[in-house]
Amino acid sequence: MTTPVPVVTPEPEPEPAPEPLKLLTFNVCGGLCQTGFSLNTWTSILLRQIEGADAVFLQEVCGKQFDALRARLAGSYHAEYVVTVRENRSCKRNWGDHRFGIAVFVKGPVIDRAVWALPNPRHDEPRALLCVDAVLTYRPTRLCTTHVDYKGHNREMHVNYIDAVIRGWTGPLIIGGDLNLSPGTAPIRNLYRRFHEIDPMARVTFPEQDLKIDYILLSGHFTHRTASGGGWLPWLSDHRILRGTATRADF
Repeated sequence: MTTPVPVVTPEPEPEPAPEPLKLLTFNVCGGLCQTGFSLNTWTSILLRQIEGADAVFLQEVCGKQFDALRARLAGSYHAEYVVTVRENRSCKRNWGDHRFGIAVFVKGPVIDRAVWALPNPRHDEPRALLCVDAVLTYRPTRLCTTHVDYKGHNREMHVNYIDAVIRGWTGPLIIGGDLNLSPGTAPIRNLYRRFHEIDPMARVTFPEQDLKIDYILLSGHFTHRTASGGGWLPWLSDHRILRGTATRADF
């Protein structure tokens, strides 16, 4: 009789330690800012700015700008775009295309996307919240961008509406965008109660009025948050680029 040979079950390989996520949000001012650049030059400048980012949130993006970025980033990023204004004269003037909106570029597989139209009772410029569900650092993550109105009470109404939409979400969430409100306002303070801003120093992102109005907000699933800034490129946009890193805490 032969002696049975014990079967050794291999230990499962541990998941790799998470790398910090590199994040960037930027209001590119694609319509109002007349840069004088060709579309190819503008795209090359943006590519240098977003190089290495895992998720990119862009606002005030004209249709041709989005198309050019998506083409140059094909194979490396998944891109989603929401047209909020279909007849934007400034986009037509600068780039030959009337489309105007917001965009998310993300590395990693995309699972789903959703769009919410922001309230517009006075029929002002339409605004939206765009969210993409993607896999980053081996975990599903929801990535959202928005550009709320700058007029009167619309700003508070829009941010409060977004707050209500996301209030029941429990998974990892990152919001990058232009909220057109400073950190001391009530709607932003409400968001700060549940989210961490990538730059707690609240450094200026809109130099023309010496204000911070651009944000990268992270749910509690992320830690080791750092902001690296990016300087102001006044010949490109009236907003500063906001960059930062964060690490998943649920590994």
